[in-house]
Amino acid sequence: MLAFHGHDLTEDMVFGLGAGLGFVYYQNPGMQPRVYVGGRAFMLEEQLAENLGFGMDVVSGLDPRAGWLEAKRMLDDGVPVMVRTDVHYLDYLNAKVHFSGHRVVLVGYDDSKGVAFVADNDRDSVQECSLENLAKARASTWFPQPAQNSFYRFEVPARLTSIRRAVRCAIRQVVANNLGDTGDWARVGGDGVTVATGTAGLERLASEMPAWPDEMDAASLTLVCMTFYVSAEKGGTGYGGNFRRMFGRFLLQAAPTVDEPRLSTIGREFIAIGDRWTEMSVIFKELSGVGTDAVREASPIAREVSERERDALGELEAVCRTFAGGD
Repeated sequence: MLAFHGHDLTEDMVFGLGAGLGFVYYQNPGMQPRVYVGGRAFMLEEQLAENLGFGMDVVSGLDPRAGWLEAKRMLDDGVPVMVRTDVHYLDYLNAKVHFSGHRVVLVGYDDSKGVAFVADNDRDSVQECSLENLAKARASTWFPQPAQNSFYRFEVPARLTSIRRAVRCAIRQVVANNLGDTGDWARVGGDGVTVATGTAGLERLASEMPAWPDEMDAASLTLVCMTFYVSAEKGGTGYGGNFRRMFGRFLLQAAPTVDEPRLSTIGREFIAIGDRWTEMSVIFKELSGVGTDAVREASPIAREVSERERDALGELEAVCRTFAGGD
């Protein structure tokens, strides 16, 4: 979307400038699978707009027909449209589970064929999706939030906030969202539902993972193992590693921009942490048929990852203390 408006930044830089690094651990005994982990900040787009100084509105709550007409009007004007969808209904993904937080970009449509043309980070080329299934995907009410036929309007100026300033703002947000009062929290609600974010979520994951075999039957545990692999490694995770390698690459690119070599060191650590996320995720995939074995092999890595991420974020926090005003 930024490239369309004339600003060609790397994907790693866009992720970092949106303060994209995050973590959520969600456990719901009444859900299948009952455990979900995610590594991307949910407000990435809003944070990116704030840090780079462009306008963005999220339009939600329209009925399916009105939501499509609004998107169609923008496409007719030659403007691509970012929308929220449920992966389960997108023809080209063949997803077995529901997830309604997936953003894709509509780049065109063909009424005569009844299809929309979709740019999706899961595919290297533009894909076709039937208008019927796109409507279902955009109206989904599944986890993590109702899609509500949401779409995004962007107003991108020719001149953005300086990258130097934006980098500093984004890194502060990452620290606050993962270590600070706004992000580092855990909540246990009714019916045993747990939601934990930031480093608190990682610690909760590491502490609760060993008990999964006692809390789930074999089929449920196998499903958790497979979906863990998809959510942390395969599906939209910055080419694996639960976005950690992507964030590390951002820090490497950002270091010379803000004249801070410590960011390179921390970036390499996040890349290494991402490699451990990949190892843990692959264990869950390859040993999913015997979930107890998968948990036994993966649990020490979860503990290691939790400790290393808290340490790395602590070092980022120390760097932030040197960002004293100015660009």
